[in-house]
Amino acid sequence: MLIEEVGLTVLFVLAFANGANDVGKSVASLMSTAGPGDPRLRRRALLWGGVFSGLGSISAILISGRLLTVFTPQSILRNSTDSSFILAVLVGATIWILIATLFRLPVSTTHTILGAILLQGIFLFGVSSLKLDFLAIRVILPLVAGPFVALIALSVIRRLTRRPQTQTSDKKSPIFAKISHWGSAAATAYARGINDAPKMAALGAFFFVAGSTYAVWGPYSIVAVAIVAGSLVLGHRVALELVKRVVPLDHTQRLQAGIVTAALVSVGAYLGAPLSTTHVHAGSTAGIGGRKEVIVSALRGMVLPWLVTLPAAGLLAVTVAILVARL
Repeated sequence: MLIEEVGLTVLFVLAFANGANDVGKSVASLMSTAGPGDPRLRRRALLWGGVFSGLGSISAILISGRLLTVFTPQSILRNSTDSSFILAVLVGATIWILIATLFRLPVSTTHTILGAILLQGIFLFGVSSLKLDFLAIRVILPLVAGPFVALIALSVIRRLTRRPQTQTSDKKSPIFAKISHWGSAAATAYARGINDAPKMAALGAFFFVAGSTYAVWGPYSIVAVAIVAGSLVLGHRVALELVKRVVPLDHTQRLQAGIVTAALVSVGAYLGAPLSTTHVHAGSTAGIGGRKEVIVSALRGMVLPWLVTLPAAGLLAVTVAILVARL
């Protein structure tokens, strides 16, 4: 029972770190509207994002069943895994996201968990243990293609809805501007929960009795509560850093970017395509922003997780596996 309790505790900390690092990405533009002397609005924005991410995490039970199956080690590796393998994945992923959060660096939870599974699998069983066809088609292709699909879709929408530079509708309808701003943030946060929760719950389910009711609801409930807690306790660290980089968009552009991000990520989760919400949102923002420097910045942000996050999380998981084996 000890390793099960430890595993579920680490699952909570991983989801807590996910909430601390990810929720701020959905509400950074909301927080940018708050002045330096208005911390209440910033806390309200983080609570708003955390609650909707938590709701998305619970909804994932009904929506993202295929995604949970895709992200289990059994789907990615030919070799069977035990509780020590899962624990090493959880600990490695948790340490990396917490480090990134403390240094105010936004990272992809999807790439973090994937890196921890892949590198530990290669270390323990060799490259031949990887189901390369499954990885290429069901995992890597959606991760790579998702942000570009969002970028192209928003670029097309921007061209089709381009209007003369006259009086903006922000001035004509401030209430609609506010509703669309908060609504697009809620939709993005909700989609984050739907997309990220199954990837963490797939690891947590290993520590429940197979086939029991708790094996279904337990991991998702832990993840949902922890995400909300993480957003409120540490969510400001990454969020305030992102506020400095918020791309200025009018309310129509925000609404379009939020809807496309939420729709694409939610459909991907339903179909079992493990998209990175962070990257899809960056692609949407780049596509609707349209400026060269915004697009280049978004593309750079999409490359770094493959070069930094994935190997770093993997090396941490391998280190934990070595320590567990010695103990």
